[in-house]
Amino acid sequence: MSEAAWFSGALDLRAYKPGEWVLLEPFRYHARDGREFTVPRWFVTDLASTPWLVKPLLSGEDRMAGVVHDWLFCSQCVPWADANDLYSEMLDVLHWGRIKRGAASAGLAIGSYPRYRACDGGPKEEDFAWEFMTSAEREAYRIRFGLGIPARTEPGRAPA
Repeated sequence: MSEAAWFSGALDLRAYKPGEWVLLEPFRYHARDGREFTVPRWFVTDLASTPWLVKPLLSGEDRMAGVVHDWLFCSQCVPWADANDLYSEMLDVLHWGRIKRGAASAGLAIGSYPRYRACDGGPKEEDFAWEFMTSAEREAYRIRFGLGIPARTEPGRAPA
């Protein structure tokens, strides 16, 4: 029996670089199969790593699903097909109709694999907004994700 699926609440984002946003608070998705996925604070997202062919269907209505899907790709915590299936599930939770959801899912199936492959090895330094983190957060992220701390971590301060 499947569980109810839900998002943790409001998506708290800040414009970052052109075409990118940074997540200001952790964001969670609880899937129907009981798995829970947490997108960490300071994750940088483009709101949906969807192929150009699918973008006209979305029009911002999929931001919550897009952020989680971006994290699934970035973190490599599930296989490519599972990430795309979860995206379709999330669109259903967001009350997308079957036809529109199917078209978006088909577009992902056709064009998203190169983006998933580009994320091999899990999160990279460029996947986080280091300059917003405290020194304790930077150290915790470095350990948690096995990353080096970028040379310039604080605005206006030279690297040590």
